[in-house]
Amino acid sequence: MPSIVIPAYNEANGIERCLRALLVDAVDNLVDNLVIVVVANACKDDTAARARAFGNGVIVIETEQGGKTNAVNLGERTLRARGLDLYPRLFLDGDIELLPGSLPAMLAAAQAGESPRIVAARPRFDASRSSLPVRLFYQGEAFNPYHRSGAPNGSGTFMVNAAGRARWDEFPAILADDSFVERRFAPSERATVAGATAIVRVPRTFTALRRISARKRLGAYELDKVAPPRADDRGSAGTFGVVARAMLPNPLHWPAFVLWAAVKSVERFESRAAARKQGTDRWQHDTTSRT
Repeated sequence: MPSIVIPAYNEANGIERCLRALLVDAVDNLVDNLVIVVVANACKDDTAARARAFGNGVIVIETEQGGKTNAVNLGERTLRARGLDLYPRLFLDGDIELLPGSLPAMLAAAQAGESPRIVAARPRFDASRSSLPVRLFYQGEAFNPYHRSGAPNGSGTFMVNAAGRARWDEFPAILADDSFVERRFAPSERATVAGATAIVRVPRTFTALRRISARKRLGAYELDKVAPPRADDRGSAGTFGVVARAMLPNPLHWPAFVLWAAVKSVERFESRAAARKQGTDRWQHDTTSRT
């Protein structure tokens, strides 16, 4: 009896696509007793109304308090209060669309054994509406090993079984919620599911891409203060070398590599500016991909 928690901040342009994909996949693959809770937090659009239009199969909660981790915590509290603390549990961003067959594939992987486990869908970055620099960056990002194995992996999805969810209490108020969860699991307990794919719509503009990249870097710095890296996990160590070795032998990849490397290099400096400007908005929220 799986449950799904979807934090949603101004996701009117994506929440219907997200929910429709889930519900159709559940019906087509006979996923019984699926419980979905959407938490619309600090929304200024009709995200909640669009989610409620799906009927009783979707629980919709609204809160005026912003913050992704606050929304996730509220969603889980709601499930417990209603006697619906069911597992495996999928945490899914409100702008993500799972392709057919992804939900049952993730459920099967998460239920494989009783030991703690976390799995994620494979991300497919949709840059079809993005500017050339953004498309070049994601050509490089396709070679980033972070997106090809383990979980979470940048897909906006991760699913845990009951034993895995017992590894932490509530989510802390941080940017890098997915990396926080990742550090609760050994590398052998994390997996990308081959039969599951998540469509991730990326920023349209280079300015938006740089802002998101910088905030992710800020989230990583912030996370180290809350949950230090695991001794058995190299994390992002060696990523630059892996991407370089994959791309540089082919001259056709050189423009993409230069752009990718430039963004990765300057994000450290731009993250400091993001720290000064973030205020109370803790979301890595890109509006350009949602228009």
